[in-house]
Amino acid sequence: MKINTIMGKNLYLEPMKEKTYSFLVKWLSDSNIIKFLDDSECNLTLEEVKKIYPLYHVNEKNILFSIIEKNSDQIIGICGIQKIDKNKKNAFLRIIIGDTNFWDGKTALESEKLLLQFTFNDLKLNKIYSIINVNNNGQALLVERLGMKKDGISRNHFIQNGKYVDANLYSILSNEFRDF
Repeated sequence: MKINTIMGKNLYLEPMKEKTYSFLVKWLSDSNIIKFLDDSECNLTLEEVKKIYPLYHVNEKNILFSIIEKNSDQIIGICGIQKIDKNKKNAFLRIIIGDTNFWDGKTALESEKLLLQFTFNDLKLNKIYSIINVNNNGQALLVERLGMKKDGISRNHFIQNGKYVDANLYSILSNEFRDF
């Protein structure tokens, strides 16, 4: 399956390419950006980043996009779906806005709307889920704005700074999603 660029109003999602890895290595070493991530995803080598964020042609269970700001054509983050289960028709939602100049909520919202449109309309998946650190209120508000419902809490889901942290579980079904 060929994955195309997805155009939005202020940004576009381009299938992730090798050039994005250098940004990811930098972002995943920035304490401000990684403050809600699991320790296992932080301060990684290039090889480790490639395993967690594989390109689609390497691993078809992951479709990742670079988030590109239209005016500058600059990579400002990544988003995508991982752990795609074609039998159950579900996948895990992933987003990292690495350029802190775009931490306005609008960029992440537009990115995830485009991603959900793609997963439900093009891939015909039934459910997208998200696992969010309980301390990441901004991400929780974002997925709720997208129409995701809180399914529960996964206790001791993440390890942050050597300590266990709970996670909120969210999901949205294809019949619940509304194109905005």
